[in-house]
Amino acid sequence: MKDAALPEALRSAGVTKREAEVFWLVGDRLANREIADRLRLSERTVESHVSSLLRKLGHPARRDLVEGAARLRRRAHALPRPLSSFVGRERELRDLAGLVAGGRMVTLTGPAGIGKTRLALRLAHEAAGPAPAVLVDLASAAPGRPVERAFADALGAGGDGRDLGPQLVAAVRAGPCWLLVDNCEHVADAVAALLAGLLAAAGGLRVLATSHGPLRVSGEVVYQVPPLPVPGEGAEPGEILDCAAVRLFTDRAAAVVPGLAVTPADAAVVATICRRLDGLPLAIELAAARTRFASPGELLRLLDDRFALLTDAPRPNRHRTLEEALRWSYDLLDGDERLLLDRCSVFPGEFDYDTATLVLAAPPLTGAGLTRLFPRLLDRSLISARRQGGETRYRLLDSVRQFAGNRLAERQEYEEIHDRHARHHLTHAVSLAPALRGQNQPAALRWFADRWTDLRTAMGRALDSGDTAAAWGLLTGIGTGWEILGARGELFTWVNALLDRPLPDGSAGVRAAITSCLLLCYQDTDRALELARRAAEHAATEEEQASAALAAGQVALYRRGHAEAARALDGAAAVFERLGDDWHHALALSVLGSMASDTATAVDRLRAAADLFGRLGDHVKRANCLNHLAGRLIRDEVRLAEAETCLNEALDLALSTGSDHERLHAQLHRARLTQHGDDQEAATALLTELLPEFHRIGDLRCATYCRLGLGRAAASRGDHRRARRHLLQGAGTAISLNDHNLIAAGLRLLAETEHAAGFAARSARLLGAATPTGPGGPDGPDGPDDAGGAGGPGDSRLRRALRAELGGTAFAAALTAGRDTPPAELLEALKAADAGPG
Repeated sequence: MKDAALPEALRSAGVTKREAEVFWLVGDRLANREIADRLRLSERTVESHVSSLLRKLGHPARRDLVEGAARLRRRAHALPRPLSSFVGRERELRDLAGLVAGGRMVTLTGPAGIGKTRLALRLAHEAAGPAPAVLVDLASAAPGRPVERAFADALGAGGDGRDLGPQLVAAVRAGPCWLLVDNCEHVADAVAALLAGLLAAAGGLRVLATSHGPLRVSGEVVYQVPPLPVPGEGAEPGEILDCAAVRLFTDRAAAVVPGLAVTPADAAVVATICRRLDGLPLAIELAAARTRFASPGELLRLLDDRFALLTDAPRPNRHRTLEEALRWSYDLLDGDERLLLDRCSVFPGEFDYDTATLVLAAPPLTGAGLTRLFPRLLDRSLISARRQGGETRYRLLDSVRQFAGNRLAERQEYEEIHDRHARHHLTHAVSLAPALRGQNQPAALRWFADRWTDLRTAMGRALDSGDTAAAWGLLTGIGTGWEILGARGELFTWVNALLDRPLPDGSAGVRAAITSCLLLCYQDTDRALELARRAAEHAATEEEQASAALAAGQVALYRRGHAEAARALDGAAAVFERLGDDWHHALALSVLGSMASDTATAVDRLRAAADLFGRLGDHVKRANCLNHLAGRLIRDEVRLAEAETCLNEALDLALSTGSDHERLHAQLHRARLTQHGDDQEAATALLTELLPEFHRIGDLRCATYCRLGLGRAAASRGDHRRARRHLLQGAGTAISLNDHNLIAAGLRLLAETEHAAGFAARSARLLGAATPTGPGGPDGPDGPDDAGGAGGPGDSRLRRALRAELGGTAFAAALTAGRDTPPAELLEALKAADAGPG
């Protein structure tokens, strides 16, 4: 302070440089003799300067000079005004205003880069009080050293550094005082001790502190600063652009590229960037600064190497790079804390303490050691915690995870810890297969929902390392349990990767073929059929033979080989019943019900399967059977009130178990029921909402049903072009899935649309292609889930209308031409017609 330029108050009063030196030493409460010794002046000369200062500054007594020096020092440590705008944090400011008003010490906690300093400064500038806040910035304080000098400089207290405690107490007692103590984490013990004494000595003192963790001062209120809110998956552009994290990105990007604006077209990409950066303000600001040389899409790709990308923060940011900010926090940890943090990086998402102990407690860390270390990492804000339903879940911000993962890669144990993570999740998942089927289904379903990212990581490691035994172990260990968990997109990726290699030998190979068949019947029925035949050929036991028959029946459900499959499934159901395997007996009954040719038989079998699943406690499969039952009633246009009752119960069961798949299936059938009630507008709204949901969970069949339903709704409005485009897309996906029922449903709806549009001959050809020959002929079943509503009574009406318009001979010729033409060729011809006028 003594070497600084003269403050305006001294300069305007005509104070000389030498008088200013005396002034600051008087402010340090030094006597004239001490000042004379310090400045190498005579004591008489010092007295003369003091008299001159009293006269020039208009003070009657020496104590006024002391107080004046303190005021000027405080002004010198007044709060800085940030150069960039303040974005978001409205809720945090409201929360903190109440806390500061009601408490004497509030500490803002959070990891480096979360924005604690900016938030504290904003709060201090906005809060009204009897005295302005004084900033005590401890960023440059040496770790483990005393902090009194920094406080004294900020408060304008103390002399030559000896016994500053009483001087600080006097300074904070002089009047109402509010301290903003910033960057406490590396000197937390010293700060806590000093603040405890000052708060006890001065009743008018209030403190707002920032630190990675609590300072543990008596009466301290701790406020954890959260990341900025980020847009959710699938948010609309307007919602994205209004989100605080995106507004910060936009604001900082416009500062480096004037005129730059995030357009609605870029909004989804910027939202993904903000999510990848966990809403961490420093990381978002650094990413936005890179818009000088990269578009949002390019930035998103570069985030895989974020520590090379996110550098050169604008001044006066304390941390110039993201890695530097995280390194600051990391260097404050001791060796065991660093080791635990590095090991935590193996978890790709949230994790619980018990799982962490099983995976991470390897020498030199023990389970007891984790009990001691975890709270310390939480206190340093390097791990965050969330409590839900009585369970605490932990996670690392993605940037912290990558930083710690890089450190783990430098250790010799990287492979061991990742292998421990993979082994634990793959084996524990299989151990829960019995619980999935009803013994403790809700808890098992929650485990899979919570740990799916861990399973994805574990399977990726097994496949990348060529450990096919571990990968098949998960898939076949769950087996038919995937019917409960639902077919996720990753499952098909895993199965296809494994099927590129030879199947295991013996019974392991039979189980692999059966599981693969059950999964691929949703994606590739040709390959599924091949696997079902292989399983049947190699099945050695009665149970394996029954399971192979069950898999073949599932394939037949989508390929129209109903008669042969029904015989095999009847035998399988009898075997499962005799073996006391009630769950697989119920599954066989449900497949038999879905493929039954008459409504009464279908309803009876599906109802029996639903009741048996219910008695076993498997509410997901009961909901599935009720959905199929309702779908059959809706398709056949009978007992629609009963269908609605089934859907209501199915939805309730899906919600109570947390089954996303059955919830969506119930809503899909609800849309079909709504269409039968001729409320096409409501059905369209629901189907539009469901379409991206089915894509999200990887259910392409039901996504196709949505397309077919949307096409039907558009056709009912007379919008034949829109209907044609929805139906072409749906039928095209059905062809890629090789789902014969779905292909037929799409072709029938296209036939209805073309007929309504005035193209009778084209309609007849499409109807011919949709009509199978043999056992599944014109009067055969249409499949379990004809969401388009084709088949049944509607099919007969269309046939009569086309025969009347074309004549019997021309109608028969068109049907034959359609049967002889591959569906893909018919679709290509329709696409060409759609591209033209009309």
